[in-house]
Amino acid sequence: MKYIKLPIDFSDLLKGKGKKECSLEESIAQYLMILITSRYGEVAGKDDFGSDIWELEFNQLVKVYEWEEKVRISLIRTIMKYERRLSDIKVIVSLSEIDTDLDSKKHSHVRRKAIIGVSGIIVHTGVPFNFDTSIYVSPLSQ
Repeated sequence: MKYIKLPIDFSDLLKGKGKKECSLEESIAQYLMILITSRYGEVAGKDDFGSDIWELEFNQLVKVYEWEEKVRISLIRTIMKYERRLSDIKVIVSLSEIDTDLDSKKHSHVRRKAIIGVSGIIVHTGVPFNFDTSIYVSPLSQ
């Protein structure tokens, strides 16, 4: 089976060039990124597609461990429902604070960084699958 590499370059398609393809593993990784970065209700007809990240993004009242667990559970639920190419899914979410303006001596720009790890077994091949990503969320100070 062939998988389309994202993002799709429509200008190449209009010029008659073929679409770029990717491996099964890369296709799963691309889909996981879409799941992680989607907000609930963003995909028409799939109100439960996405994660709690964007529901909790600016909520400063949630404790870090509660944020991590809510996001982890939401991702497990969504991945199990929408990414059927994986089984035995495990998700790890870790939230940390980092200074994104290290060159400035006058003020710092602290943000939260979510590190997300997904592991499982590719159903079709039985091969272990691991995916890791990190995204910046909710600025703590501007």
